[in-house]
Amino acid sequence: MSIKFLLSTFAVFVSSLTSFESLAQSTPLTSENYIQDGTKKGVVLLSVRWDRKWKCAGFENAQLRLLGFDHLPSKRPMNDEGADLLLDDAPLLMTKPKFDDYAFLVEPGQYGLSKLHIKAARSSTDVGIAKVGRDRFFKDEVPDGGAFNVGAGEIVYIGHFYIDCYKEPSLWRYYLEDREDFNSYLAEQKKKVPELDITKAKFQLFKSSYFGRDYELK
Repeated sequence: MSIKFLLSTFAVFVSSLTSFESLAQSTPLTSENYIQDGTKKGVVLLSVRWDRKWKCAGFENAQLRLLGFDHLPSKRPMNDEGADLLLDDAPLLMTKPKFDDYAFLVEPGQYGLSKLHIKAARSSTDVGIAKVGRDRFFKDEVPDGGAFNVGAGEIVYIGHFYIDCYKEPSLWRYYLEDREDFNSYLAEQKKKVPELDITKAKFQLFKSSYFGRDYELK
C-alpha cells in the first residue's frame, strides 16, 4: 500500500469528519451538558406517542416510526438518513398507549421538519412504511412541512406528536391545553434535570400548515 494512497484516504476521512462536525448535532438533555452549554445552546421539549393507532383510515393500524428535523438552512444531502434532531426509537413490537417525553440540547436557530416515517398495516402480512423526506418537506430551502425556533439559552416546548387518521395515516401535532398541565409537564422535566430553569420555558409550538393548528396558551 503506497504512502500516496494512505494520504489520499486520510484526506477523504478528514474531509468527511469536518463535514460531520459542521452539522448541528442535538444531544439528549442532561444535567452535565445543560450546566456546560445551557446558555450557548437551546433546549427543545416535545413528546411523542409511538403506539399503534387501530382502525386508522382504512388500515388495520398505523404507527409513527420516525421524526427528523434539520437545522436551517440544512447542510444535509437530500438522501441523508440522519437529521439534526432525530427521534427514531419507536418500539417494533411492544408499544404503550402514552406519550414519551423528550428533551434535547440543540444549536440555536430554526429547525424544519425533514423526515417522517409512518408504518401502515392492512393485515399482519400486508405492512408498508411511507417515508417522506427533504425532497418533499423543503421547497427552495423553505421548510414547507413546518418549523420551530429556539434561541441560545431558551427552553421551548414544541408540542405532542402522534398519528392522525383523517383520510389517511398522517402526522399530527397536539398540545397541552392549559397552564396547569403545562406547569405539571415542566415539573416532570425538572425532575430529570434539576438544573433546568423551567421559569424560562416557552409554549412555542411547531408551526405547520399540514400537521397541527396554531394555539396560544392562556
